[in-house]
Amino acid sequence: MDLCSLSVKDFIKRVAEKSPTPGGGAVGAVAAALAAALGAMVSNLTIGKKGYEDVESQMEACLEIFGNEMSYLCDLVNKDVQAFDQVMAAYRLPKNSEEEKAVRTVKIQQALKTAIEVPFDLARRCKNVIVNVERLAKWGNLNAISDAESAAHLLYAVYYVAKANVMINMKSLKDPRYCNWIKEEMDHLEKQIEASYRRILEVIKKRNG
Repeated sequence: MDLCSLSVKDFIKRVAEKSPTPGGGAVGAVAAALAAALGAMVSNLTIGKKGYEDVESQMEACLEIFGNEMSYLCDLVNKDVQAFDQVMAAYRLPKNSEEEKAVRTVKIQQALKTAIEVPFDLARRCKNVIVNVERLAKWGNLNAISDAESAAHLLYAVYYVAKANVMINMKSLKDPRYCNWIKEEMDHLEKQIEASYRRILEVIKKRNG
């Protein structure tokens, strides 16, 4: 099922059900998609408005990026669920013989990497979107600036949703080199996102003066 095709009400009901999916990762991807949608809205409310003629090309570029990210993030909603299902399927594999145990171990480790890569990708998308929200904070329509700020708050939170999902899956992964690389990349993303987030709040505060 394409979870992004559900109504908001139906998606919320699915999250609340007695089932581990859709869980935090899928919810995070939806929230990030909504942040990108807010960015697109602010871009649209700036383009063609009197007094913002000089930044129209920047807003058009942002609008294209937000549109692409919205689509990508909707795909991540479903990928997050699929990744979890793969992990569960791997754990359910038979382990009656040494050969079956070996196959099961390999499948579990492969599935865990996929389950790490999806929220890791979500963290990267948060960085891509928040960098462009920063452009809205600087040049976007001042009447819609609270929506740009709202997008920034969402993206900042979603990064930590993504991090939580990365870390819980790494606990069972037996590949220290891969884990160290993921941790380093996540730390780098965290610094970038936090820096953009702080700048957005500072710029908006000045513009609201």
